[in-house]
Amino acid sequence: MRKFRFKLETVLKQRKTREEDCLRALGAAQRAYQEQLNRRARLLEDLAVAHRRRESLGREPVGAVAFKLEDDFIVGTQQRIVQQEQAIFRASKAVAKALRGYLDARKASRMLELLREKEYAEYRKARAKWEQKQLDDLVVMRAHLTGALGAVRSEEIS
Repeated sequence: MRKFRFKLETVLKQRKTREEDCLRALGAAQRAYQEQLNRRARLLEDLAVAHRRRESLGREPVGAVAFKLEDDFIVGTQQRIVQQEQAIFRASKAVAKALRGYLDARKASRMLELLREKEYAEYRKARAKWEQKQLDDLVVMRAHLTGALGAVRSEEIS
């Protein structure tokens, strides 16, 4: 009996490759999302530092220009935080899209893997049946030969 060969092996390999590509894309999207979160954290930290600096301006006599510059920086940072929130939202959408793509690719691969496993189980069953038939044939031939040899020996003795 010939060796097992899955008919759709090339398709399975192609789908596995696509799945790996989708997984890499998902990883890149997650890294981009995490980077956006880190940027927002830095902006929030800058905002907190700017608030503390503005509060410390009131302890010492300074001009209105310094206070105005610090206030403008705070307003600008708040706007950048809002923009960063939007970037985080877009990055989360990209992660969700990449995850859907990966799950679809995984589902397609898994479908072929299950088909391969099913065909392999059928092959193993047919192989076992073939091997049993070969053994049965061998036993029958052995019994037939043993019986024939016994008849020849009994003729030689007589």
